[in-house]
Amino acid sequence: MHPLDLVDVLILALIQGAAAVLPIDAGAHAQLLAHLTGWKAGSIIIAVQVGAMLALLLWLWRDVALIGQGLWKLRKARVEAGARLLGKALIAAAPWIIADSLLPPLGFRLLTAGLITVGCALLMAAIDLMSMTVKRIEHLTPAEAALIGALQWLALIPGVGRVAVALTTARLIGLERPAAYRFMLLATLPVLLFGIGHNLFYFAAHGASPSGADLLTAATSFTLVLAAVALANAWISRAGLFFFAFYRFLVGALMIWLGVM
Repeated sequence: MHPLDLVDVLILALIQGAAAVLPIDAGAHAQLLAHLTGWKAGSIIIAVQVGAMLALLLWLWRDVALIGQGLWKLRKARVEAGARLLGKALIAAAPWIIADSLLPPLGFRLLTAGLITVGCALLMAAIDLMSMTVKRIEHLTPAEAALIGALQWLALIPGVGRVAVALTTARLIGLERPAAYRFMLLATLPVLLFGIGHNLFYFAAHGASPSGADLLTAATSFTLVLAAVALANAWISRAGLFFFAFYRFLVGALMIWLGVM
């Protein structure tokens, strides 16, 4: 892979960082980029993931502090709100971590992935529009967290998107829009932590070593992910998921067009 310049870093941080915390399917964007340019991320993806995780830890600092308090009180066998929140997040994250480590993504052509993207965009918009908004995270049961986690296995299909299917499922079971997005971000933290560990082991085994671009990439990813989460949270709170569904529809239409060219 050629040395990364600033444009490369920005593209990588947008597609593998910011897009990974938005309901727009980062995988579809990575497939589209590979189709157009033939370019794929190497070991630099670790820096992107580190920057994204730090951004989420900062954005979710109140929840992280609550979880820390809950874990501290576990020493006295007291299960309080923070420990329960961590348990739900881990339950929702575990199925994807297992799937991502054991099962390869399905290899679909760009046309097929585009058709799936369009269908999922329409479904996401419809479910968000029709679902009730009556639950907060504290009302979420372990069984519902498990359902959110299990349906993320669908994201192994190109065009579905892990964040999109998790957020759509959370809306389907009645979580308020901001609560659904916040819970999805909490469940993304273990996913990122696992991804960092997995990629460190994989690239170290193949002789990769840190480069000077890593720090710049992590900082860029941190900045873009933090901005993306802030904007997405504000938009979802005010207008729901329609904007993201419309954007996914356009991306899917582009993939279909390129697939038939």
